[in-house]
Amino acid sequence: MGVAHEGELDLCEECGSPLEDGICRSCGIGFSDGASPVGAAPLGRGELSRVLGRQVGARAHGSYALSMQQGEGMAPLRRHIERLVEQFSASPELKAVVKQNAERLAVKIVDDLGPTKAAIASVAEEFLRLGRNLTEISVCISRVHPGVGQVRDLVVEVYPTSKDVTVLVNGRKRPVKCQACGLYRRLRIPLFVSDGNAIVALTNARLTRRGYDEKRVRPLSPSAFMVQADDRNFEVFKVIERARLCGGGLGGSRVELAGGLRRYSISKLPLTERLLRESGLLQKVGAEYARRYSLKAANGHGRSPKKLAEDALGEACERVVPAALSDLIVRKYRLKPSAMRSLIVKTELANWKA
Repeated sequence: MGVAHEGELDLCEECGSPLEDGICRSCGIGFSDGASPVGAAPLGRGELSRVLGRQVGARAHGSYALSMQQGEGMAPLRRHIERLVEQFSASPELKAVVKQNAERLAVKIVDDLGPTKAAIASVAEEFLRLGRNLTEISVCISRVHPGVGQVRDLVVEVYPTSKDVTVLVNGRKRPVKCQACGLYRRLRIPLFVSDGNAIVALTNARLTRRGYDEKRVRPLSPSAFMVQADDRNFEVFKVIERARLCGGGLGGSRVELAGGLRRYSISKLPLTERLLRESGLLQKVGAEYARRYSLKAANGHGRSPKKLAEDALGEACERVVPAALSDLIVRKYRLKPSAMRSLIVKTELANWKA
């Protein structure tokens, strides 16, 4: 066994068991000096000793690390948050911030909701605050929890040419419920928010003439069609609302802030979004815009939310986009410099409704 100080054992910071040659027989690999396999680490032994002004032994530091990071349910909660955040398209820096903030929120509601729903609610809340819409959040979370992204089932009537009727959605077999209906069969196909414009292929069956909802199905052939998934999904919303009822810092001004970022999102400025994407700085500008808008919304001095959003986006662009790069792109597309603020097309701001 590794001995740090005479008579004191090195402990695994994941489960608290003694280490044998640096390896925990319970977890597999031991972690020392404040390292952690699941997120931000507590202070290392040396750092904690400097803070306290005295030498800290391995046992005391192990107890400290466990109390800070390995409370009941914390390890699976932190891993769950990390897995959910990784499903989103964002910069590594932004993901790291979201993970930290989501963990702080989740700790306050995990006792009421459990680790799974606490992780979903906290991650969703953080991305709402950053201006992501609920549909995108539902799609990303449904990659880990398919049931969260489920929408209204699609019912189609088919004429079977064999007893073995299967349904492929984008080339992958999907379980369906089948009900006999005379010479035909009625198939109930589960759909998810990620199934927008998916191609559905029927094996050993073909669609009947009027056996489907024309608003949701566009036939491509007798045995194939494109489906328009209904994006009105409320599962994530229900989890968020339940978390807000538990308190813990969710909701309140954060809800208003998220609503403002959705109302005044960069996606509603198509040419501006295109120019920012070409510059390769869309994600950084979006993160800086959300940060500045949050600060301005906290104390708007009587200005309208739209005016705050315009100022925040302008400042974010000027802060992130180099002036030389902005001038180059403006000249490339022969835009009037007087109609631009950095890479923001001023006339597009009218798309933001007050």
